[in-house]
Amino acid sequence: MSPVRPPAVAGSFYPSSPVRLRDQVMQFIGQERERAPAAALIAPHAGYLYSGATAGVALAHLPREARRVVLLGPSHYRSFAGAALPAEGVAAFATPLGEVPVDVEAVELLREHALFAGPAQAHEPEHCLEVELPFVQTQAPQAAIVPVLIGNQTTFDQTEEIAQALVSVVAADTVIVVSSDFTHHGRPYGYVVYPETRELGSLLKRRAETTAGRAAALDVRGFWHQVEVSQDSVCGAKPITVLLQLLHHAFTGRGQVLHVSTSDEVSQDWQQVVTYVATGFFGQWRAWRDLPPAASRPLDGSEQKSLLELARAVMETHLTRREQVAHWFATHPLTPAFLAPLGAFVTLHTRWEKKLRGCIGLLEPIGTLLDTVVRAAVEVLYDPRFPRVEAAELAHVEVEISVLSPPQPIPGPSAIRLGEHGVVLKKGRHNAVFLPQVAVETGWDLPTFLSRLAQKAGLPAEAWTSAEYAVFTAQVFGEGDLPAA
Repeated sequence: MSPVRPPAVAGSFYPSSPVRLRDQVMQFIGQERERAPAAALIAPHAGYLYSGATAGVALAHLPREARRVVLLGPSHYRSFAGAALPAEGVAAFATPLGEVPVDVEAVELLREHALFAGPAQAHEPEHCLEVELPFVQTQAPQAAIVPVLIGNQTTFDQTEEIAQALVSVVAADTVIVVSSDFTHHGRPYGYVVYPETRELGSLLKRRAETTAGRAAALDVRGFWHQVEVSQDSVCGAKPITVLLQLLHHAFTGRGQVLHVSTSDEVSQDWQQVVTYVATGFFGQWRAWRDLPPAASRPLDGSEQKSLLELARAVMETHLTRREQVAHWFATHPLTPAFLAPLGAFVTLHTRWEKKLRGCIGLLEPIGTLLDTVVRAAVEVLYDPRFPRVEAAELAHVEVEISVLSPPQPIPGPSAIRLGEHGVVLKKGRHNAVFLPQVAVETGWDLPTFLSRLAQKAGLPAEAWTSAEYAVFTAQVFGEGDLPAA
C-alpha cells in the first residue's frame, strides 16, 4: 500500500494544474467576506464548476489555526454499515497542491472501534472528501486530516455510536467538515418531486433550506426523519446525522444555513438538478453528555394532538415527498413523553364509513415513542391486508394512535381483561396481536376474541387453548376525538 493516496478526480472535478486550482479556490473563498471561525461545516462536493462557489462560502469559515480536520462523507462506491478509514500505512492524501498529512494517531485510535471497520478500498475512487482538500490546504495549511467515509447502510443508532467514538479525536483546534450534496432531482436520479421547468431551481432551494434548516437547528431527529420519510436523495444524509449526533451531545453553539445553490444555475438543464448547501456551526466543543432516559407517562391533550399531527405529516411527506415532517419538527417541541421508549400502533379508518383502512405498529419501540410512530405511520400505508393508501385518500381517513405499555407475560387466558388489555398470542413460530379496542369495537366474548386472534396468527381457531399470552395496556386517541377547530 502506497503511503500517499493519489488524487482520483483531479482534472475532472477540479483543475489538475496547481496554479489554476489555487486561483479557483482563492476566488471561491474570496466571495465570502464574513469569516467567523466554525467548529463544523457542511459543504458540497460536486465539480467546482457547479458547487465550488457554495463550497467556498462554507470553507471560508475554516479557521487558519485548525490543526485537525475530521472529514466525513458518504461512500458512493461501496455499500456498508458504519465507517471506513483509509488503509493502514496511508500517511497522506495528495492533490495538485501537494500532500495533506493524515493524522495517523487519530485514525488508529478510531480503528479500535468496531464500527470503523468499513472497507478501506472505498477511499480509492471516492471524490467526496478529495474535492474539499484544496480548500483545507488553502485555509488551514497546518492541519492534518482524519478521513472517514460513512456507509449507506448505517442506522440511526449507529450514527450516535460513531459520533461518540469521534469525541476522542475532537479538541478545541479540531474542525469537522461534512461533504454532502443535497437533493438530486430528475429521472436519471430516480427522484422526481416537482415539474421539470424553469421554476425547479427555486423549488429545490426552498426544499434545501427547509431540510438543512433542521440540521442548522441541531435537530438530529428532524433532519433524519425528513430525509428518510421523504426518501430524499441527500447523498450525505448519514454523515450529516453523525455530525448532528456529535453536536447534540458534545457542542455548545448555533448553526446557520449560509448559502444554497443548484446545478441548473450553470447548466440550464432542468432534467437533472442537484442542490448544494453551505452550513456552518459556530461555538465550542465540550465533553460528551449522555441525556438521561425519559420516563414514560400518559400523554396530555396537547401531546396527543401533536403526535397525531406528526403521523399525518409523515404520511403526507412519504406519499408526496414534500417537507411536512421538517415543518412539524420546526413547530413542535419534543416533550419528554415523546422521547420515552414505548411501542405504538397507527390505525387508519375511513372518515365517514369508519371502516378499517390499515393498522400497523410495533410492540417494542425502535428508539423513542416518536421514532416508533414515524415508522408505523409509514408502514400503515402498506398494510398488506389492504390496497396501498394513495395521497388523495389522506383527506378521507382518520388517524388513531395507540401508545402501548411494555407487554407482560400472563399464565393463561383467564388473566385477560377484555377492553382493557391488548393481547399477544404466540404458538411456535406463529404470533398475532389485537389492540384493546378490538374487543370493544367487535363485542366479542373471550373465546371468540382468542379464536379470531389465533386465526390472525395463521393457526386453527381452537389453537388459542394451548397458546402463550402476553398483555399490555394502551392509551388510545384519534383525530375523531379532537375538538372541532
